[in-house]
Amino acid sequence: MKVHKLNSFYFTKQFENHNFHKNIILGLIKKIPKNTHDNITHTDWSLPEDYNREYLDYFYLHIKSYMRELNNFLNTKKWKIYNGWFQQYYQNDTHPWHTHDSTNFTNVYYLELPNKKYKTEIFDNLTNKLIDVDVKEGDILTFPAFYSHRSNIILSNERKTVISFNSNFYDCDQEKINSALTKSIK
Repeated sequence: MKVHKLNSFYFTKQFENHNFHKNIILGLIKKIPKNTHDNITHTDWSLPEDYNREYLDYFYLHIKSYMRELNNFLNTKKWKIYNGWFQQYYQNDTHPWHTHDSTNFTNVYYLELPNKKYKTEIFDNLTNKLIDVDVKEGDILTFPAFYSHRSNIILSNERKTVISFNSNFYDCDQEKINSALTKSIK
């Protein structure tokens, strides 16, 4: 996992066996009836919460190691994913600036990212500039949910597909933190 630190921080990691899982997940997404939201051609965002999302069941099963790794890095004992959805962007699709409330982190899995210029744009309030996230297709990007972010307009006929999900990390590992502090004092 890469941890990026400057004025802000975010995490990236390649989804394990992305090339193997990609077509399976896309096939499961294809089962979802066409549903638009805002300026996004196909998403399940506005479908009922209890709608069967096989692609999420499959995806969640395979990201447990990533979530445990984040949990360990953040010195917490527990983690939880609160919701997930997919978005397929086609030419002229966009998602305006927004934040995610009631969660620690926003996560974006780049299932299809044909061009890096269509990666998530994150606004850095400290510098009033974009944070240049280093991502490619197959990566999972995790960043604080209060960061304003967007998907800029897709100008080509290339499709971008992401799975987004919110996550919380809690129950601080007191022993691990105290041990780290003790080691740093020596």
